[in-house]
Amino acid sequence: MSFLDSSVAAMTLARVCALLVISTSAWAADSDPAALNLLKAMHSAGRQLNYQGTFVYVNSGKMESMRIYHRVDDKGDHDRMVHLNGSTREVIRDGDKVTCILSDKKSVHVSKLDDGAQHILSALPSNFSEFTQYYTFTLAGQDRVAGRATKVVHVNPRDKFRYGYRFWLDAENGLLLKSQVLAEDGVPIEQVMFTSIEIVREIAPDLLKSELTGEHYTVTEDKSEDAAAPDAALHWRVAHPPLGFLSTGHNTRHVTPGGVPTHHIVLSDGLASVSVYIEKLDAGKKRFVGSSYMGAVNIHGVVVDDHQVTVVGEVPAATVKMVADSIQFVKP
Repeated sequence: MSFLDSSVAAMTLARVCALLVISTSAWAADSDPAALNLLKAMHSAGRQLNYQGTFVYVNSGKMESMRIYHRVDDKGDHDRMVHLNGSTREVIRDGDKVTCILSDKKSVHVSKLDDGAQHILSALPSNFSEFTQYYTFTLAGQDRVAGRATKVVHVNPRDKFRYGYRFWLDAENGLLLKSQVLAEDGVPIEQVMFTSIEIVREIAPDLLKSELTGEHYTVTEDKSEDAAAPDAALHWRVAHPPLGFLSTGHNTRHVTPGGVPTHHIVLSDGLASVSVYIEKLDAGKKRFVGSSYMGAVNIHGVVVDDHQVTVVGEVPAATVKMVADSIQFVKP
């Protein structure tokens, strides 16, 4: 699994664990304080409740069914997701450590959730009113999800560089039960929805452990270093990011021991985030130039000063392209 694959997997985990997806379309002139209060309750619920359930995840015309166990304790958030269709796969998160186990490939990949791909309920701010210059927040009625009453909140973007969010929040406790990502024409890009859920007092530790033995599996692990080493990483910059997107992190990853380091920059507007990966090209390295996507995640690649630059984010294609096209190396 490459750094790009692991990044997309981590972003998928972030969305799926929290059932966050996005909707865009109509802009509201002003934000509704009641909608902001519901989002504050959603933030608290994700950090306080233990639950287990089954949900469906739909993107690019494909549907997957997954079982999830979620526990919160004094050490942070813990999740285990088990794919219920196709080959046996599990994703286990322990704090900021993510382990992906793929039975069909006999592989285990361990990575760290960075600032650009955290568990979304942990990453979402408690005060959404700070972002009203980029988004508007409105109520959108009531509904039912997995047999539970919900209240619906829209988070609408003010420009083309962000998706909007549509949340179905449990009317009793504020937990996020359903979400969608819609294109500008209103067609869903992704949808995540609980089909059954149980709020419990405790999740047994054994439920968070993999059922796969791991025998004869190949284990790989991403290694990250402090942004100060090597110094060359600090000379890469995004010269002209979309308005509101600021650099929130910079580190160096080693996907394979002794391999070529990958510089990693994270940009965020407080809700949406973009990851930039920069890797030195060699003669045998295949270049990626152009655009791709996976559900709501857009990817854009360019080559700058003999380096492969790959920009990945759960943002519109225009955003990752703008970031990629403005990457510069400033010589010391």
